[in-house]
Amino acid sequence: MAKFDALVIGAGIAGSTIAHALSARGVKVGVIEQGKIACGASGAAGAFLSPMMGKGALVDFVNNALDFSLSFYEQIAADLLVKKGALRFPKSNETIEEFKRDTDLIKIPFERRDNAVFFPNAGAIDAIKLCARLLQNCAVFEGAKADRPRYKNGEWNVGEFQAPILVVSIGAYHSILPDWWLKTRGVWGERLRVKPIKQIEQNYMGDIAISATFQGGEAAIGATHKRGAIDWQIDYGAIGALTNKAAKLLEHIKDAKFIDILGGMRPSSSDYIPIAGLFPNAHKTLRDFPDIPNGRQIAAEAFSYYHNLYVFGAHGARGFVTAPYTARALALAIVDGAKSAAMFEPSRFILRVFRRSAEAFNALEQFNGLEY
Repeated sequence: MAKFDALVIGAGIAGSTIAHALSARGVKVGVIEQGKIACGASGAAGAFLSPMMGKGALVDFVNNALDFSLSFYEQIAADLLVKKGALRFPKSNETIEEFKRDTDLIKIPFERRDNAVFFPNAGAIDAIKLCARLLQNCAVFEGAKADRPRYKNGEWNVGEFQAPILVVSIGAYHSILPDWWLKTRGVWGERLRVKPIKQIEQNYMGDIAISATFQGGEAAIGATHKRGAIDWQIDYGAIGALTNKAAKLLEHIKDAKFIDILGGMRPSSSDYIPIAGLFPNAHKTLRDFPDIPNGRQIAAEAFSYYHNLYVFGAHGARGFVTAPYTARALALAIVDGAKSAAMFEPSRFILRVFRRSAEAFNALEQFNGLEY
């Protein structure tokens, strides 16, 4: 049995950032990955680092996370970062008026450029190399499939691995937790790796995204589409369509040398805010408060939780922006006992999902939680 202070399941950007944040605080971390580091949606991401336009709590969160993440990447992976700003265009003719309204609401540094806006504090990063860099001080077990975790004698047991703390960050694919109530959804994304004929000096963002040229001469063309909670496959027939869309933003990209196409399912929450916190024991909470489906309100502190079991994920298409920021908050909660932000807590979904829910009534009759 391989023993650690903490186990992290999943080596995408979510698992990599929380493993790094814990390791940086002196925690001995073991990372379980059924494939290879960043082999799924994270490795297929364009890893664009750009702000969000508009107003509201989500916009403020994303832009605060961007500031933190850019500084973080400059410290640990400056050689993998291309920070040359982003030129943002409306996504379509139908969104031009919305784009103009959002431009008037921008609170961060930007420049108006004809029918676009330029954000100097933006960039892109090499996704796969970054995840590997984040995990260099952790024990990573590739090709190790995680079964349903079991808790015994103060330790979480996952196959041959054991630790008192467990963090599950396995993305939009098959879950090993009774988390039907989280209501995450999959958003399929694809990225073309290309070698442009000219140096690209900044990111271009519109209906599709183009990265500035990385060291080595490659660039990324990325798109997030095909929303749905199923496992899509890479659409090789879409290569030409993606390139043509990109050429509307940057004409010479159509002459770039195609290298390959990657794809993956990115998990997103229903409110677009990542999920980071203790995992509630939903079945026990329902047994303790069987009138929740009838509309009873209870504080999150009254919920039942699994001991030292955390979930971290649902970053959607902005994982490389939001993961370092939320990983830091979760690591502080795990190691130092800091109170984590309510906006990240998985428990925020319980009352809204359970209220007048047939699934919640059925869950009272069919308990299939973890061994605890």
